[in-house]
Amino acid sequence: MVTVIGQHEVKDFDEWKKGFDVDQPNRDKAGLKFKGLYKNVKNPNDVTFIFEAPSVETFNSYTSNPATQEAMKEAGVISVPNFSVLEEA
Repeated sequence: MVTVIGQHEVKDFDEWKKGFDVDQPNRDKAGLKFKGLYKNVKNPNDVTFIFEAPSVETFNSYTSNPATQEAMKEAGVISVPNFSVLEEA
């Protein structure tokens, strides 16, 4: 199991959140477990989220899927996502 902390900027948080919520079944299918969602205090369109994934490969497969990339674009992601994939020490 790995923990993933992701961050990106979106056009509009409320619109992005709708798209994020709609994608939950796809994350479930990929084995991702949602752990938290945060907005930057100074910029509410700067979003950070935390997931657990069965493996790095599982997470990479989900994020490299063209359907996932298109869903992110349609939801309003405007920056390149930054992902930190961590394992417990």
